[in-house]
Amino acid sequence: MTDTSDQKSIDSFRSSLDANYEWPCLFPFKFIVPKAQTEAVLALFDVAPSRARESSSGRFTAYTMEIEVGSSDEVLAIYERVTSIPNVISL
Repeated sequence: MTDTSDQKSIDSFRSSLDANYEWPCLFPFKFIVPKAQTEAVLALFDVAPSRARESSSGRFTAYTMEIEVGSSDEVLAIYERVTSIPNVISL
């Protein structure tokens, strides 16, 4: 269950998305993924990352993907799926 402050943050992010994007559009998603979680994250997407950059330690990879989305709700749904994977940072 989402608490009130989380819901306010989600609503604020949705409002910002709707103010700054015209739907549908290509939306840039960026994630920092521990090596152990790479397959789980990439399996969530139908597209290959447009850019992958490994950290200097080799423990993480930063992925950038541009995905055609139809609404702010679709963006939020993608972020929600990714946050279900432990230790992934969404940017």
